[in-house]
Amino acid sequence: MLQQYILDINLRRNGSDMKDNQIVSISKFNKLKKSTSTKVKLVIQNVSVYYDDKKAVDNISMNINQNEVTSLIGPSGCGKSTFLRCLNRMNDVIDICKVEGEIKINDYNINQKGTDVVRLREKIGMVFQKPNPFPKTLYENISYGPEIHGMAQSKDELDQIVEDSLKKAALWNEVKDRLNEPGTGLSGGQQQRLCIARAISVKPEVILMDEPCSALDPIATAQIEELIDELKKEHTIVIVTHSMSQAARVSQQTGFFHLGKLIEVGSTDKIFKNPDQQQTQDYITGRFG
Repeated sequence: MLQQYILDINLRRNGSDMKDNQIVSISKFNKLKKSTSTKVKLVIQNVSVYYDDKKAVDNISMNINQNEVTSLIGPSGCGKSTFLRCLNRMNDVIDICKVEGEIKINDYNINQKGTDVVRLREKIGMVFQKPNPFPKTLYENISYGPEIHGMAQSKDELDQIVEDSLKKAALWNEVKDRLNEPGTGLSGGQQQRLCIARAISVKPEVILMDEPCSALDPIATAQIEELIDELKKEHTIVIVTHSMSQAARVSQQTGFFHLGKLIEVGSTDKIFKNPDQQQTQDYITGRFG
């Protein structure tokens, strides 16, 4: 509104000096500014995780941007995966685990009492380190989630969800003629893409990935990375990885963890080229970790 007000004043001052194409250019510029503004999807405030009396994650605060890939890096045992599991309350299944702090998605604190964790995990899906297809057919692996969440009213709708999910996971052309075969009969890379298809079948807003390529060969890893780049157009993705090159390739934001603390978070370009903290620089250059 302020920009339009200034524009109106300039038009009155200059009479007809300002041409139509100049006004159109300003309008395009304003639209461009709006379209490039980054939206925050997850707001994490003062999150700590305890296993009995041991603090595994220490007072983490950060934002996860919408339709971006955020990588979490750091040496083994630094709390990356524990923190990741907080984002859809997977730590709830561990009796001795206690989580403090706020994690908000769309301004709703998922840690508050009364949260339906089944619905939460529909919104925030997860892909694990080792491919874990269900001991069911390929079709049933994908259809299971939409069925229990009541997302399909007919067999035709369910068929379409299965096809769309496999296409998004770049797996449809490889398996479309054997949907009734067991999912466990696929190669490792195909199984991981099947698990990604299973995750996106319920249309999550956020996808969490815990080292999704660690058990895969370089070709399968490249396929998963290409898939991640495509998925971020419709989903927000948070990935834990030990591969510096992978984090640099796939993510727009990177957080560096060490001994349960978030040492630094920022744009991937800045973290890898000009980090603020010496610890970050030392880890990225291989001096420890």
